[in-house]
Amino acid sequence: MSRQIGDFSLDDGPVLVTGAGGFAGGRLMELFQLGQGDIASDITSDFYAPAGVRRIAWELPHDPPVSLGDVRYVVHLAGLSSVAHTRSSVEKVMKVNAEGTLKVARWAARYSPDATLLFASSAEVYRPSAETLAETSPLGPRSPYGESKLRAENLLADSGVEHVIARSFPHYGSGQSGHFVLPSFCQRVIASVRNGTDEISTGNLQAVRDYLYIDDVVLAYACLLANGRSGGIYNVCSGTGHSIGDLLSLIVKISGSGTQGVTDHRLLRENDQFCQIGDPGKLRALGWTVKVPLEEGLKMLYQWWEERL
Repeated sequence: MSRQIGDFSLDDGPVLVTGAGGFAGGRLMELFQLGQGDIASDITSDFYAPAGVRRIAWELPHDPPVSLGDVRYVVHLAGLSSVAHTRSSVEKVMKVNAEGTLKVARWAARYSPDATLLFASSAEVYRPSAETLAETSPLGPRSPYGESKLRAENLLADSGVEHVIARSFPHYGSGQSGHFVLPSFCQRVIASVRNGTDEISTGNLQAVRDYLYIDDVVLAYACLLANGRSGGIYNVCSGTGHSIGDLLSLIVKISGSGTQGVTDHRLLRENDQFCQIGDPGKLRALGWTVKVPLEEGLKMLYQWWEERL
């Protein structure tokens, strides 16, 4: 038998997901229909997982605390994920994101030699450019986060484990932490509507980003595990850029209000990339397509926050 995730079929066998307690991990466990025999890890074991999934605490870059057993696939999502927050802890982000990835790869090579490992890297590994970014575009991260992801890619390439690298561009969706840009906008607009104000504080509204809804990201991971070339690197993105200001305007439109953003210089990020748009051609060639349009995804995100505030 095989495991069916959307249009993609994976071999039968256990899946290990690291960083399962996070935003992407939670959605991946649902769409991959994890259950009996599968394993999920995070810093602590106190996170939601579907029935039958074995939850363990694994704080990288340490060894796993228990024997995990043989698995068919490893989806390595664990790591420090906020570009802004990792600037204040360069040594820690390198240990967790780079050395931690090597630790997972070495574990897989020793205890699950037939496993395929998917590593969730980042578009932050690229050198800033106004051009659309392909997998062959020049590398040159401008943040400790991007540096740690590039270092992890290089360590993984030399690890000997069968793997595929997903260079994920920004993604969003229900359940994402409120300190990220789009959830933060939703919270501020909702507060503005309820308080009867017409302004919210914002950072840089001119920056252009390529956003995907989380379900499309998870389906891209399934596609890469099913069809990706061993050792291959693939952009996970839509191929379309939108300014942060345009994204805010869409959220305001969804709210039905007249809220406007006012730049607060305290919210501006040092060395922020002006433009970051990816070319998803290699991924599309494997059979993946965008399923959730931007405005539909933002509407789901806004409604999710509206129900919880």
